[in-house]
Amino acid sequence: MEALSECCRREAGRSLARARDVATCDGCGRLLLGWGDPEEQAKTRAELERHGTPFAEGRVGALYVTSKERAG
Repeated sequence: MEALSECCRREAGRSLARARDVATCDGCGRLLLGWGDPEEQAKTRAELERHGTPFAEGRVGALYVTSKERAG
């Protein structure tokens, strides 16, 4: 796991308004997932790790944000 990139952090601040919102970063194209509860984010983290999917996390305002490559 890594920290959110600056472009993902900016996009999350603009596009994620509440828990369970989803957005795409205009800067890098990654999928952004917003969580209101750190336990929900932890469940997502466990699944991403189980599948070997690289991701980044951080807090933006009141939301816990997960960023990952979009499925191609």
